[in-house]
Amino acid sequence: MTTLVEHPVSVAGLYRYHDVIGLLSAGGTGFSGPVSVALGPDGLLHVASRANPNQPEAVRVTRCTIEGDYVGEFCGWGEAPGQFIWVTAIAFGPDGNLYLADENAHRISRFTPEGEFLGHWGEFGSGSGQMNRPSGMAFAPDGTVLIADSLNHRVQRFAMDGSPLVSWGEYGAGPGQFNMPWGVAVDSGGAVYISDWRNDRIQKFEADGRFVAEFDGKNGGDGFARPTGLAVGRGHIYVCDWWNDRVQVLDADGLVIDTLIGHSGTSRWARTFLDANPDIEEKLNKATQNIELKRRFYRPTAVTLSADGLVFVADSYRHRVQIYQQL
Repeated sequence: MTTLVEHPVSVAGLYRYHDVIGLLSAGGTGFSGPVSVALGPDGLLHVASRANPNQPEAVRVTRCTIEGDYVGEFCGWGEAPGQFIWVTAIAFGPDGNLYLADENAHRISRFTPEGEFLGHWGEFGSGSGQMNRPSGMAFAPDGTVLIADSLNHRVQRFAMDGSPLVSWGEYGAGPGQFNMPWGVAVDSGGAVYISDWRNDRIQKFEADGRFVAEFDGKNGGDGFARPTGLAVGRGHIYVCDWWNDRVQVLDADGLVIDTLIGHSGTSRWARTFLDANPDIEEKLNKATQNIELKRRFYRPTAVTLSADGLVFVADSYRHRVQIYQQL
């Protein structure tokens, strides 16, 4: 699996570090600024790389097994149908297809799990069904999709074909208001959780948009700083506490019960690269003063869950996905 022998537990011991997948690469066995992860109906992990403006070929979705076996990728940097530039989120719909949010084109594109383009919807604006920098995305139990319409400071619900259904929110810091919402999660009962990025909080809503509660991470913890991606499952709420370089785990009432800090070893992909480049590994071995720091998360951006208790975290600035197992 990896070169890491021990598998340390999380801060409170509810999770154990499991594995890592990743390597900085513009293509093939690697990622470049991974911002979203999703498990497909075929069991494959799909990882969206945002890369940077000087590396357009690295903007892609990589497909691999959860053990780290590379399967393939699809990309196509640009603004034409089937292309994308500023990917922010990917999610699988109940139709088994992959939906991708592009905040450059202000639209949602739909692909097969293998990357065949099927269509897109959305356009720039602030009217019903229009978007301004869509970010987080999640499917509800009824098959509809929730989109964080970030710079319109609202949440929109769409049918899978892109028909707008309902929206809520406005700019502000009060209950039900947003300042650049980013992440979206939906629980099995249809309740909606939104990471309110610049307000440093998570807001919970009924399926129809009625405000329920807000969690700021200070109940049992020291608060969030720019929360991004989040996930809900197995009775817990997982929050990528982006600026604090950690993933906070909350119970259903918003109490912080554990913290994932990152414990990465060397991935299989990195091991293969280093074996082929021993001079680089020698240089890395000499730079031991920061080895513990480099195991940690650096701007975690997205989190997703498997049915058997695995937690996948997009460790964006270190170009990898770290995996934990719930105990």
